[in-house]
Amino acid sequence: MKSINFQRNKSLIRVTNEKQIKKQRNWDRLVYLALLIAFVVFMAYYLLNKTVMVHAFGHVIIESTKIRLTDDARIIDIKVHEGDSICKDDTLFSYALDMDQDISGAGASSLSLGGVNSVGGKDYWWLKELYNIKKTISLNNIRIKENELLRKNYENELKRLTNEVILDVLPKQRLDYVQTEIMKLKTENYKLQNENSELGGLMKTLKPFDNEKKTSIKDINVNSSGNSGNSVNDYMKSQTVTFSDELLSESRYFRAPIDGIITRVYVHSNETALKTEDIMTMHKDHPAFIKAFFEQEDVGNFKVGDVFTITFPDGSTSKGVLKRFYIATYTLPEEFQKKYEPTTRSIAGDIYPLNEVEMYKWRTFYKMSVDISKFKY
Repeated sequence: MKSINFQRNKSLIRVTNEKQIKKQRNWDRLVYLALLIAFVVFMAYYLLNKTVMVHAFGHVIIESTKIRLTDDARIIDIKVHEGDSICKDDTLFSYALDMDQDISGAGASSLSLGGVNSVGGKDYWWLKELYNIKKTISLNNIRIKENELLRKNYENELKRLTNEVILDVLPKQRLDYVQTEIMKLKTENYKLQNENSELGGLMKTLKPFDNEKKTSIKDINVNSSGNSGNSVNDYMKSQTVTFSDELLSESRYFRAPIDGIITRVYVHSNETALKTEDIMTMHKDHPAFIKAFFEQEDVGNFKVGDVFTITFPDGSTSKGVLKRFYIATYTLPEEFQKKYEPTTRSIAGDIYPLNEVEMYKWRTFYKMSVDISKFKY
């Protein structure tokens, strides 16, 4: 019998494995899911803040003192600089008052007027008048010199203007104007000279007070602390600032009223400080409190003694306790007020640091805006 072999010849068909096709990611779906998750998280955070948290705006306030004088004065020397730490009773600056204002006080000089002593500057009136008269005469002399220069200038142009008027180059009114100005200047100078003459005669009659012994100005001495002094002219010369010809009192010193740090210096040495101007500003070396502004609808969700979380502009946080709040409402500061919206009135409160550690965290954030929050429940 024949044997049957079904695999006599090898098959010519070869089988190859197909490569596995990678599925592409559905980026649209991923973006959609990411946006959906972000929206859900935002809404949850928003609802949490609105329903569970109390938020307020605030300013870090440090107690400050503005240094002023009660009278106009000349600042002689500033003893401190911005950023200096000072203690109470440290000397801040030296100053001198105008003699017109320095008419009283225990620091005034003792005057020996014709053998009669006067303490406290009670008889400074005649010295003031003497100084004012000399000042007026000096100013009048300056005006006389200016008028003379102007008059000579007009007179030099008078001949030229006359020729031009004759030639019809200029109208006659121009020549009349110059002649009128020359006459006005002559009249004014004559008036000023007469005034100076009258003032000079008035100077000779000035006396500290009526006395049986007639005393002239040359015989009057000005003493300090009872020592032998110089004449009035020498005294005025020694007490006069050369660059401004001011008659000033003796130097006085202003001492620091509190411990603190010098934050601003507005007036410098040799400058004039008016009584309406700040000379410098000093702050205590530690913060006092945070002025917080709460929304009116949150009035029932906080009370005195609650602890709040303070978030500073750099992201750091601190703790503070509400010590008091004001029943009256306050206008929200401009930096917290949204533009193009009606003025918002809020409830103000004072938040103090819990301890010394928290206090020192607030030092670098003076007058910066902070966020204040706590849980309602």
